[in-house]
Amino acid sequence: MICCPFFQEMNINCSLWQENNLSVKLFAFAKFSEVPGECFLLFTFILLMFLVSLTGNALISLAIWTSSALHTPMYFFLANLSLLEIGYTCSVIPKMLQSLVSEARGISREGCATQMFFFLFFGITECCLLAAMAFDRCTAICTPLHYATRMSHGVCAHLATVSWGIGCIVGLGQTNFIFSLNFCG
Repeated sequence: MICCPFFQEMNINCSLWQENNLSVKLFAFAKFSEVPGECFLLFTFILLMFLVSLTGNALISLAIWTSSALHTPMYFFLANLSLLEIGYTCSVIPKMLQSLVSEARGISREGCATQMFFFLFFGITECCLLAAMAFDRCTAICTPLHYATRMSHGVCAHLATVSWGIGCIVGLGQTNFIFSLNFCG
């Protein structure tokens, strides 16, 4: 019988937990520090880095979309990557900041599943998008005379759409699989 350490400390049998069909409703975040001043310093540092990341990625996307000289496949993928990074950081950092400054350091099961889906979705999409960018650069270097026909706007849009689609499908599948498991304590 496998028993959870949480229940071993409380002298509660894990099989009793499973027999009663109880399920975990809330996941708790571990504290970064017991000293309030250190949490405030960490909060300030993470918030500053978060705002710099959001601002930088938003400016990159804005510059690419507004300048017609940057409407090439390489910059199209960079704009997608910048938008992806905005979503990636927004999927985790706000809840982390909230847990640093409040006493409520937990997240509901549904909130955790949602956060995990978006984290996986953006992470997997980033990997696929980087592979599409590598293909773009390889095509530009290896066959420069055929580059314009092989990497048309339609091909670039298709590669980006497939990258986002794969991220969504795999993220949804992984999240569904993980949250179909029983969490004992």
